Amino acid sequence: MSLILDALRKMEQERRSRRGAGQDLRPEVLRYRTAAQPKERARYPLAVVAGAVLLCAGLAAGFLLKGHAPGTATVATPVAAPASQPPVAAALPTAPVATTPAPVPAAPVTAAPVAAAQPPVALPAEQPRKAMRAAAAVQTPVQPDAAPLRAAREDAVSSPAGGQDITISGIAYQDERRLRRAVLNGALVGEGAEVAGARVVEIKETKVRLSRGGQVFEVPFSSGLQSR
Repeated sequence: MSLILDALRKMEQERRSRRGAGQDLRPEVLRYRTAAQPKERARYPLAVVAGAVLLCAGLAAGFLLKGHAPGTATVATPVAAPASQPPVAAALPTAPVATTPAPVPAAPVTAAPVAAAQPPVALPAEQPRKAMRAAAAVQTPVQPDAAPLRAAREDAVSSPAGGQDITISGIAYQDERRLRRAVLNGALVGEGAEVAGARVVEIKETKVRLSRGGQVFEVPFSSGLQSR
């Protein structure tokens, strides 16, 4: 660049010198042609040298630009390299796609046993029937328990004279059966106690139920007085 600037400066100086010489020598050119010709000849080599310098500078600039151009090309090539990698990543999903079809045929094999197991689903419909039968069987034994109570009541009604030797002096009735008390033959007793060979079955508000020799009878509280 310095060479180019020097050449340009020289050319400007020559132009100025030419202009100044033209102004000064115009009246003398006609007089001294022979003296002016050698000077003009000496100026031509300087112009040739300046042109050669300019050509060299242009060539040097062209080489420099060409030298920078390959560098940019090399920088661009590594950028293109990552573009080749995505195909490798795209090839990876193909491997799992090949593995997934393998378990698919196994699904129909398992579906066959499921279809075979579906017919027994009708069994739950029979279970409610069995449960109802079991409930009926559980309820049926309750009836025999009620039969003895009815028989005991009939016996108590049929044998009202069973408690002639037992008298009730008082009854202390409570909601809880374990707290109920009665005064039989002058003794304070609770349910389950024995009086005159008879066992106290239940103490009620106005009477006491007893059992003797397999017979159940009731003794009423004749006075009608009771305490809680």
